[in-house]
Amino acid sequence: VRQGKDFHSHSAGFEAWMRSRGDSVTTFTAENAAEQFGVVKSSYEAVPLPSIRAYQARVKSLGKPKESLELVCEPIPQALEWGEVLVSMRAAPLNPADLYDVQTGGPHGIEALKTPFIAGNDGVGTIVKVGPGVKNLQEGDWILPFTPHLGTWRSLAVVKEKDTLKIPVDLMPMEYAAMMRELCVAYRLLEDYGNLRPGDTVILNAANSTVGQVVIQLCHLLKLRSVAVVRDLGSMDRVAPWLKTLGANEVLADTGSLKKELEKHKYFAKPKLALDCVGGQSAARLADTLDDSAPLVIYGCMSGRAPSWPWNQWVFKQMQVNGFNLRKWMKTNKKKIPDMMEAIAKLVNADKLRVTHTEYELGTEFDEALDHAMEEGRSTKILLKVKDIGVTY
Repeated sequence: VRQGKDFHSHSAGFEAWMRSRGDSVTTFTAENAAEQFGVVKSSYEAVPLPSIRAYQARVKSLGKPKESLELVCEPIPQALEWGEVLVSMRAAPLNPADLYDVQTGGPHGIEALKTPFIAGNDGVGTIVKVGPGVKNLQEGDWILPFTPHLGTWRSLAVVKEKDTLKIPVDLMPMEYAAMMRELCVAYRLLEDYGNLRPGDTVILNAANSTVGQVVIQLCHLLKLRSVAVVRDLGSMDRVAPWLKTLGANEVLADTGSLKKELEKHKYFAKPKLALDCVGGQSAARLADTLDDSAPLVIYGCMSGRAPSWPWNQWVFKQMQVNGFNLRKWMKTNKKKIPDMMEAIAKLVNADKLRVTHTEYELGTEFDEALDHAMEEGRSTKILLKVKDIGVTY
């Protein structure tokens, strides 16, 4: 760096060099060093933990959940090391993604989970003890998992502080905090895509899922119209009226031509946004209904089949296809997370967002919870609650 007459010191020249580097320069702190290289055990005192055998839903081998999962009682670590916290899990949902992990070891494209491992990606817990080096958490705080595969289907967990997301205590009922991921997904899908205005139509499949229920209710609050698409498993006479009470304008079976069904119902407002978490032919049916240049957002693939569309969808209708992953969004938008959660909490606490859920006790009703979670066509979220953390020894 060439120094001009305005530079009278080495420090001024160094600062000019730093500015010339722009965003390519990152500060390497003591925390970065501790995370990358670890901390010498002799430099701190570990925090001892009581002798407790905690409940865990453990995956002993990949395959069918009923055969692969077992509920065990295992000792927690004897002490908290640098940067670790002891979390009492209070509630954790049984999601399709969790069951997919049990069957396959995780999504395609990442290193498969090695058995045995503890199942569960989502949930809410409270901090029981903090270890050395923990800066932003204290006993009694509420936390959510910030990284996947933390193993939330257990009563007690020792995890790294950096793998958790602190939320305000009593932000919303525990049950809803455990479902925060789905609530946030629904919120972001409507906030970030389609440039929607009152009166516009949103079409979505798997509308009886947790995300689907929340999207429908948010559409109603935002004065958007929603077309709910669900699989016809012989219960449409029950599911359709229920979804309409949530705010759906139309409820259609996920079969045949949705476009023709809408025309038959004299519903001529072409959707400005389609939300797909099924994939395969279901996604293609959604795309067929869209207005020109309207986006289709893929946020899941419950069928396990990738969607495909005719070439004219791309060329003549200029369809836009986007993918959405909440964890990636949160990593790049950390400053927006508190406002998003506060907005959702206000709606939940005002009873303007409701999610049908059924609770089971982890230590005594895990098998029943798993059976219920695997039922086809269910319209209720399955939650594992924890009152009994385990046994002392």
